[in-house]
Amino acid sequence: MRFIEWYLGIPPSGPGQGMEWGLRTSAPESLSLSTGMLVLWGAAGVLAVAAIYLKDGRALPWRKRGRLILLRAVSLVILLTMLARLSLAVTQTGLPSLAILIDTSASMGLEDHFREREATQAIERLARELPEDAPTRLGLAQAVLTSDDGRFLRHLQKTHRLHVYSFAGAAIPLEPSSDRPAEEGRDPLAAAILNLKADGDATRPATAVRQVLDDLRGTPPAAILILTDGIATTGEDDRLARAADDARARSVPLMPIGFGSSEPARDVQLGDVLAEDVVFVDDPLTISVQLKPFGFRGRRATVTLRRADRRSVIDTQEVELGADGVPVIVELTDVPAEEGDFEYVIEAGLLPGETDDENNRAVHRVRVRREQLKVLLVERTPRWEFRHLKPLLERDPAIQLHTVLQSADLDFPGEDRTALAQFPVTRDALLSYDVVILGDIDLDFLNAGALGHLREFVAERGGGLILIAGPQFNPSGYEDTPLSELLPVELSPDATLTGAQGLTAGFRPKLTVEGRTRAALRLSSGSAEENSMLWDSLPPLYWLQETGRRKPGAQVLAEVSSPGRGGEAYPVLVLQRFGAGQVLFQATDELWRWRARVEDLYYGRYWLQMIRNLSRSKLRGEAAGMELATDRSVYSQGESVEFHLRLLDPTAMPSHARPHVVVEGPQGRRETVSLAAQPQSPALFSGQISSLPPGRYHAWAPPVGPDGLPLGGEGIATTPEPSEAPSTDFRVDVAAGELLVRSFEAAELVEAAQQSRGAYFPFWAADRFLNEIPAGRSVPISTEFSVPLWNRWELLLLLAGCLGAEWISRKRAGLI
Repeated sequence: MRFIEWYLGIPPSGPGQGMEWGLRTSAPESLSLSTGMLVLWGAAGVLAVAAIYLKDGRALPWRKRGRLILLRAVSLVILLTMLARLSLAVTQTGLPSLAILIDTSASMGLEDHFREREATQAIERLARELPEDAPTRLGLAQAVLTSDDGRFLRHLQKTHRLHVYSFAGAAIPLEPSSDRPAEEGRDPLAAAILNLKADGDATRPATAVRQVLDDLRGTPPAAILILTDGIATTGEDDRLARAADDARARSVPLMPIGFGSSEPARDVQLGDVLAEDVVFVDDPLTISVQLKPFGFRGRRATVTLRRADRRSVIDTQEVELGADGVPVIVELTDVPAEEGDFEYVIEAGLLPGETDDENNRAVHRVRVRREQLKVLLVERTPRWEFRHLKPLLERDPAIQLHTVLQSADLDFPGEDRTALAQFPVTRDALLSYDVVILGDIDLDFLNAGALGHLREFVAERGGGLILIAGPQFNPSGYEDTPLSELLPVELSPDATLTGAQGLTAGFRPKLTVEGRTRAALRLSSGSAEENSMLWDSLPPLYWLQETGRRKPGAQVLAEVSSPGRGGEAYPVLVLQRFGAGQVLFQATDELWRWRARVEDLYYGRYWLQMIRNLSRSKLRGEAAGMELATDRSVYSQGESVEFHLRLLDPTAMPSHARPHVVVEGPQGRRETVSLAAQPQSPALFSGQISSLPPGRYHAWAPPVGPDGLPLGGEGIATTPEPSEAPSTDFRVDVAAGELLVRSFEAAELVEAAQQSRGAYFPFWAADRFLNEIPAGRSVPISTEFSVPLWNRWELLLLLAGCLGAEWISRKRAGLI
């Protein structure tokens, strides 16, 4: 064939290309010689020649008569070829196409346990090719395609043009890698396949198949090879079998290779951890964790608690597991006996047949203090807020409470174990406290140096100060005093002493953008949205002290809108950093109403969390200046992780700063997230990152230079983390919806193959596909190339030769 191409001057075909040959006529219209007519005339002429020679050459042997008939017939055919102007039409063709779909949904990251001997033998054979230690479903699919130096792929590439896609939702064309081949000597396509991760948050196989059919509608593939576990997580319409009829209508068989086991996919997953981050020596520390089972209903699981620096187990709980995805709450307890910063490790014991052991472990960091939190509660008269707050703090074993009641008689300190006769007189006495709560007190009852000591307590010692508004003095009576400097709000000259204007009915404080990010205001253990809904459903309050606007750098955590103020919001909770410490202004004294029917469920959580939050600066012994947090500690795959960088000290960063967060993930992966200032809160910078694969992550904020940019410039992703950098940790779990269905759907794959007239193969029999793949149709890749035959000298020479040979034969036979 190569010689014919060369001899006729036809451009040679390239690797993987072929030739389609055909005949074309271009006779003058007057002759009306189509190809069909040419054949008809040729047949008629041959029959006529045969009849003549059978009649005239009856005396000749059959061999001679046959030779004469053949020579005359060939001459006749050559003449007709010349009359019809016959040409050779040549078209270059490419290989038929084949589509390959590789499932990268999260369920393909599961590891199965097999009973089939063929499956275990195949896994042993592919073990050296697996890209990961564990033979996950995707890992097996990658090994099938790339094992033995890509034997499977190379076989397909010899006979078909490959269109390779990955899919979870939509089908994504796979671009050959240009990096790994240089490192590992692999084929670029094989390297790209090995780079795939099982991180899709939904599985829509029917959608992916229809997209491929549409992409290749001009040149339908010989078949669609689908490497999948058959799971569809978004509804019946996305099942693979739903696309089988579309594929059959286009004569494209579906040929799935199934990855998974008939055994149920089982897993136990540790979820959110709830625990205090500051506790005290010899006080109980309770750590609550959610345990989600899949495929282990009725089985018992053991959950243990230990410190990361020790192997000994502190506490153990055994629980019975329920239905798939239904969390079991496990509480573990420790009584720390020493002071320090400790990392607690919560682990769920591996059960037989678990498919993922990465989510059986959680970590929680705790600071243990030897002494209790010292809180000073000062009030003029025993208001309702004082009457409810005092016993709440007295009952908490982590708090050492002292109270000062200005209107009490002289015998009161002897009758109440927490009561002091007067406000601390000496500087050292006041600085020994962690948090001071000032109610509606009269400053004339304080000694001359008390307010100066209070300022030093906050600004230099990092203490926390809470100011509870009142109708007499707080804050209206603190103008032109050292306390006015500590207040997070401006004193309004028009403020009423009887309450804010326009609030004639009950109101509920609403969390601001800043407030929604504050852990101290999380009254619900659920999401931030659930917590906001809880605040909106709390019992209403009926008194609010009107104030001026917040001071620069202060943050409004909760507010309430008033029609009497033109829709402008009144601040209810305002926080500001003052030096090393923090000051909270609470514009109402009616939070005690939250105790209605639920006692201290929300009221107690608010006060205890807020006191611990304000004491942290002093507990840390330093002014960190910044605080980095995420809105949750555990995310589902596909969810966006929100970062909030809060300036505790307004001078910690230039006003034009553009801070970043460095996110460190599994296998040393690092990414950077740019943060933007929030218009509602200039001291809060927020940003988010999405599409993180499952795993544990550590995030930290690099320091910012005078120009407002992170130190290190474009190289911050490779810069070591400074010891003083604010940081936080979180975890990304496989999407909950994706893992609600984990079982291998072999029946679905068989049904799709049968409906589309394809075939199904288990992964250990994938080589059978190489023998059963349809041949497909060659694809024209160039325009038709025409080679005239009718005017070639070889044809004229053949005609002359045939006529001459016939004349000589007739002469010898005596027919002339």
